[in-house]
Amino acid sequence: MNSHTKMSLNATSVILIHLVVWSYLGMFSFIHGTSSDILCLRSIKGSIEDPLNSLTSSWNFDNQTEDFLCKFSGVECWHVGENKVLALNISNMGLRGKFPMGIQFCSSLTSLDLSNNAFSGTIPSNISKLIPFVTILDLSHNNFSGEIPSSLSNCSYLNVLKLNHNQMVGNLPMELGLLGRLVTFSVAHNLLTGPVPFISAEVSPESYANNTQLCGGPLEPCHHHERELDDSFKIGFVTSFVVSVIAVFIFSNMSIKSMCTSLFSSWLQATELVMQMITLSMLGNKKKRNKADQWNHLQILKEKEITRLEKLVNKISFTELMKATDNFSVNNVIGRGKIGTMYKATLPNGWFLAVKRLQNDSEQCESQFIAELLALSRLRHENLNPLLGFCIERNEKFLVYKYMSNGNLHDWLYPVEGDSKVLEWPLRVKIAIGIAKGLAWLHHKCIFRVVHRNITTKCILLDRYFEPNISNFGNSIISNHGGAMFVYPNDNDSGLLVNSGVWESDFVKKDVYNYGNVLLELITGRKTISSSSCSSIHVILQELFDHLPNSSASSLLNDIIDKSLSGKGINGEILQFLKIASDCVQPFPYQRPTMLDVYKRLSSFGERYGIKSDPRI
Repeated sequence: MNSHTKMSLNATSVILIHLVVWSYLGMFSFIHGTSSDILCLRSIKGSIEDPLNSLTSSWNFDNQTEDFLCKFSGVECWHVGENKVLALNISNMGLRGKFPMGIQFCSSLTSLDLSNNAFSGTIPSNISKLIPFVTILDLSHNNFSGEIPSSLSNCSYLNVLKLNHNQMVGNLPMELGLLGRLVTFSVAHNLLTGPVPFISAEVSPESYANNTQLCGGPLEPCHHHERELDDSFKIGFVTSFVVSVIAVFIFSNMSIKSMCTSLFSSWLQATELVMQMITLSMLGNKKKRNKADQWNHLQILKEKEITRLEKLVNKISFTELMKATDNFSVNNVIGRGKIGTMYKATLPNGWFLAVKRLQNDSEQCESQFIAELLALSRLRHENLNPLLGFCIERNEKFLVYKYMSNGNLHDWLYPVEGDSKVLEWPLRVKIAIGIAKGLAWLHHKCIFRVVHRNITTKCILLDRYFEPNISNFGNSIISNHGGAMFVYPNDNDSGLLVNSGVWESDFVKKDVYNYGNVLLELITGRKTISSSSCSSIHVILQELFDHLPNSSASSLLNDIIDKSLSGKGINGEILQFLKIASDCVQPFPYQRPTMLDVYKRLSSFGERYGIKSDPRI
């Protein structure tokens, strides 16, 4: 299995998760789980100790309004207005007790985070039956003990599994190697022993750090004894079988004299060859390819990817999408772009989705379709617009997203005539911080390094609470640490690996520049500053900063900012935002800050408006 095929499998993994999970959860059969979800959360609250009253103060079951569960701390619902739990995050609440068995009644749960508490006892041996559809499981930083149950391998949709910083003992179940969709995995800081399984994710030694006697994989080789060979029987059997076949072949085709002089050498070569084959098939070939080689592999990968996705068309069918959009009625059009049209889809149970119907008349459309699938199938963050599914049918391509009820930022900053949309300053601060947090995560904290390359006000979508979600990843680039890798080259991209300096200056800092333009638009209410007019905006801003704190600066500031922000007593904050924006749009990449720096600078403003900084960034 070469590295590109492995990339395809890893990239496709989370896509498959979404499709199959949605199918099994009745995405289009609309089975409600309200009563069971209430029972689920009641049971959890009753089974654990809450010394800090983290849940007691929020989880009030007396006021059972339409969507009361969705307002509970740590609870995310599938859809506003329906008490159907999608994700449960009760991290860092000082909770104690055993693993909450009542979680089994949250039958549509896809994410469970119990990290940074004081839970203890063993992880249930039947955990796959309790949370069969979970894609994210984080039990890290607790006091769980005992052995890691092998039944975790039956949680086949997992792409994040964190068990680090507990007191787990014994061997790691080899069955964990069956979790082919894993992207993030860690069992560091436990008491585990023995060989590590083959994990599909790119697992570093840090994922196994501070255990007593783990070996194999990215760690030191195991000292193979008979018992250890039993534990890793798959590799041993395959190696022995293939080497034996090669040895027999050599024996039967050589003279005795020849055999005696070269059999041992041939056996060593055969063993090395087989181990290389196994390593390549499990971990992927990590060698760099030249430009022509990589282009050919990318084209092949694209064809294989389409073929693989077409096998799952029935999960989200054209007919169901057609019904949900009223036969793609113009009345349901919520946006038009260069490669397609976005529709609002209404499901029979009242759920809303956003469906992008792509044009089929260009290679660029196809490349962006695949790039978006691969990018958003790997990435999950609260400030990225989540991809929920796709459809390839009747020579048409569709991408299905979470619906964002407040549309895009562009339409709020530049409303059509007669539209009374106004963004007050606190919302602008929230939006600026949210975009910065999303980009900082993509650039610095994601398991991959990702650049968006097309950040504009039109690709910033706003949910009902005006939380920004970055969308339109059709031109994005995903990098493994140590070198940049184009997911799919566009017309002007070679698809070559690039060094870290080029990656930083040509791609990462371009995102920073584009973010600076968006920030300027948030402040000024004027269209994006182009590169050609970069010098003029710097002259204006420099003149503004030079006149501080003179009265002339106030007049100049009022000429620059959005008229709706004038006279609100926030000129001091606006000036600081302008300074950050000015730093982002500096003419030379090395002069611009990182998005991590930008987020940290903006976070101090967020605290004034009740926006907590994210310790993960």
